[in-house]
Amino acid sequence: MITKNKKNMSKKLFLISSYCNDENKLNVLSDNLDILNNLGHDTLLLSPIPIPEEIIKKCTYFFKTKENPVTPISEKTYIFWKNISQNLKLERFYADYGWADLYQRKKLCEIGLTFEYDKYYNIIYDTKINYSIINEINSDKVNRYYSNRATTGDVNEISLHYLPLDRYMTEKLSNYLDKGKYIGSHDMVHQYLMKWVEEESIVKSDLVVEEHVNYYEGEEIFSLVNNGDIKVFLEKDEMNNLTNRFICYDVITKNNRIIINEKIIFNNLNDNEIRDTGLLTREIKKIEIECNGQIYDCTDNYNKIGRNKLVEL
Repeated sequence: MITKNKKNMSKKLFLISSYCNDENKLNVLSDNLDILNNLGHDTLLLSPIPIPEEIIKKCTYFFKTKENPVTPISEKTYIFWKNISQNLKLERFYADYGWADLYQRKKLCEIGLTFEYDKYYNIIYDTKINYSIINEINSDKVNRYYSNRATTGDVNEISLHYLPLDRYMTEKLSNYLDKGKYIGSHDMVHQYLMKWVEEESIVKSDLVVEEHVNYYEGEEIFSLVNNGDIKVFLEKDEMNNLTNRFICYDVITKNNRIIINEKIIFNNLNDNEIRDTGLLTREIKKIEIECNGQIYDCTDNYNKIGRNKLVEL
């Protein structure tokens, strides 16, 4: 733990969750700490990964944890889907990061309550602390929740990007955050938190909070390759004993082929044509896609996939 001594402790403590695994995210965090320091507020930052010393020095308190409890797909998951025709849908399953997020929040509340503060401001490292948020902070309004607009434009009914609470409600939130109850429910983080604010009759603000970081920017969610001439979706499911199929879509060039395990070759890939690899997930070791004479090794992209399903409607 690293602390920064102050003669007069503020009654407000900002509880900041983070997972800053690249330079852009670290810069956003650093800028937000500068804003809060300039406003004269104390900060408690939690991170499951290392943070540069120059950023740690900007915090009043810093805690690094060993845990980052991402829930395995076998326990809880969330899905992105895409209809590529009236009869075909692509589904990609991701491990649920919800409890990892809520775990950080619970720890921040527990640690923060050991210090003598009256008000606790729950934020995420990439919360956009603009003039509207600063006015809310200066108003001393607590025990209210706010919607959040993501960088994609999607709006979540409730968010941890800004949730100001008094000491009593901070303790109640900490007690409410329970892994067994969250994992055992069908709720994602936002639905789970909505149940709490409704149970506690917490008032909703009209202000919509914004964020800085687009977590999926530049990521091709469904295709193994992102070269503009062809998109390839390959099934992956450790849980069944079916061979994996693949489908190509948005095919621009016919000069393409897929090479699996350096010896199984599929030529003449057509738009929306389902092909079967004849292999189980565990048998697929290497995937290459050749397009216009250029070979793309997509093995790492495939290994990062939690689960993929091709659904015939």
